[in-house]
Amino acid sequence: MGVIVGTAGHIDHGKSQLVKYLTGSDPDRLKEEKERGITIELGYVFMPAPDGGVVSFIDVPGHEKFIRQMVAGTATVDCFLLVVAADEGIMPQTKEHLDILKLLGVEKGIVALTKCDLVDDEMQELVESEIEEYFEDSVFSGTPVYRVSSMTGFGMEELRKVLIQLAEDTGQRYSEGKFRLDIDRVFVLEGFGTIVGGTAASGSVSVGDELELQPGGGKYRVREMRVNANKDVKTGVAGDRIALNLVGLRKDDVLRGSCVAEPGYLQVQNSLDTSLTLLETAKPLKKYQRVRLHTGTAEVMARAIPVDTAVISPGTSGYVHFQLESPVAALPGDKFVVRNYSPIITIGGGRILEAGTRKVRKKYAPQRTSHLIALEAGDVESILDEMLEHSRIDGITVKEAMKNSSLARDDILNTLLEMEKKGKIELIDEGTVRHAVSKILFDEASRKLVSSFENHHKIDPISPGLRLTVPQRILKEYSQWFVKAVLKKLTESRELEKRDDWYALSCHSRDIPPEYSGAVSSMIAGVETGENMGVSIEKFENSRLAVALTERGILCELAGGVLVTSQRAESLIHKLVEGFGNNGFSLGELRDFLGVSRKIALKWAEFFDSKGWTLRKGDRRICK
Repeated sequence: MGVIVGTAGHIDHGKSQLVKYLTGSDPDRLKEEKERGITIELGYVFMPAPDGGVVSFIDVPGHEKFIRQMVAGTATVDCFLLVVAADEGIMPQTKEHLDILKLLGVEKGIVALTKCDLVDDEMQELVESEIEEYFEDSVFSGTPVYRVSSMTGFGMEELRKVLIQLAEDTGQRYSEGKFRLDIDRVFVLEGFGTIVGGTAASGSVSVGDELELQPGGGKYRVREMRVNANKDVKTGVAGDRIALNLVGLRKDDVLRGSCVAEPGYLQVQNSLDTSLTLLETAKPLKKYQRVRLHTGTAEVMARAIPVDTAVISPGTSGYVHFQLESPVAALPGDKFVVRNYSPIITIGGGRILEAGTRKVRKKYAPQRTSHLIALEAGDVESILDEMLEHSRIDGITVKEAMKNSSLARDDILNTLLEMEKKGKIELIDEGTVRHAVSKILFDEASRKLVSSFENHHKIDPISPGLRLTVPQRILKEYSQWFVKAVLKKLTESRELEKRDDWYALSCHSRDIPPEYSGAVSSMIAGVETGENMGVSIEKFENSRLAVALTERGILCELAGGVLVTSQRAESLIHKLVEGFGNNGFSLGELRDFLGVSRKIALKWAEFFDSKGWTLRKGDRRICK
């Protein structure tokens, strides 16, 4: 069982004492905490569960001065244990802690009515009624209240059973995917080095794994680890409290708010687009208002910019862009809390919809808003549609879609397959990478290519087609994988045919059209007049016909545009084999054998080499 229970409640209502009774461990570990009798930093203790697992507790400070620590701790919890003292009832920090829990989406928990040994039943009943009334018509409505005393032990065993049941009902977090841990504790242990601790938000980690620290980007290997206070466990999963001893890490490299994760998973961001809910007790959130933004275990100063309105009114929700004054490692889907710059009070919070976003421009606010609506609604198809529209001919990959949204891999894949069935996209596999592109753009590229073939066949009907490399030049603005996919689709549909080194429309005849037979015969005869000397292509008015016959292999072109017939070329190589055998021939011998100038002999020699009929060795050429 890897479930985190976070305490909440006003200062001096007995949170730490309660947790100490349940676990046998004091969550207050600092000397100052023990001297002052208050919790200053987050405390971590564990309660054994009947199934052999543990229920982990994060004990948070209750004083208003330490809300920063409280938010950092609450950001990683699964459920809450709200502590309300029977002799005081609901207090200001009780309310703020509940606001923070609600904003972070922690809605499941129980209430411990502590210090019941100090008041009579009537007072206990009164405070319990106050709690139920305060919870009425809220996400916490129906949260059970248990009367206890950590001094006398009254009600504590029942509370223990209820907490274990709460943890079981909450269930284990999803431990697939990439590992991520938001650091809320860092210290140096003599003989071991720097230790970082936190709650694993996703994935799993084992001794020997390499992790990346963000912000910073340094990579470190896990030397040792402790999982839920157990030294002997070699793997930790989502929901576990994990302490990591990382090789080479210095304490100065880490701050609360840093994260460790699988390399390449987290990106440092300086801007966020979010869905924000403003508390009813807050003042209107204005454009460029300076606020304190808490996400994960990080706190950064930021400027809040409403996307589609001038202000966000109290008790309402809206889309807000945050320009961060310091970078954070954040992902779409992460929750956040916003506190006022001064006075420092909680004013709202919500969910990150997109990270690393551009500045807000009034001109594009409607499009920006539509995009954020789709992201918030989790309308996968709309989100992918927008990504495709933005990417145009570059398309998107599953990896890119995951990186730029909070969508799960399976949701993206399944939606893309549905979009392909609807005829909205074309899916293209390039090795292990799957690209998705707009069907409209794909069909436009296909039509452009087919049109180029039609023009070529019309202008030059004798040509066998276009060389295999030409389509990439025709569609030069597209990626190579895109052009290959277009060619594959066109050949599979039998619009195009691959004919040796050429592509041609399937309807284009492989044979020379009858109406050109006279011109072809005349050109062949004209080339033959040059015998072994050949004839320059410039001597023919219809040079296009000469090129087409060369492409078809009826004529051959020596260097410098000298034409000979393929029949003569094949006849000559056979005679050279017969005449020189395995000894080969020199350039001078070839010149004499052909009865041509040295210049023409060199052209023939290079031609034979290019065809692979001869192999040059020193100053001789050997016939193959």
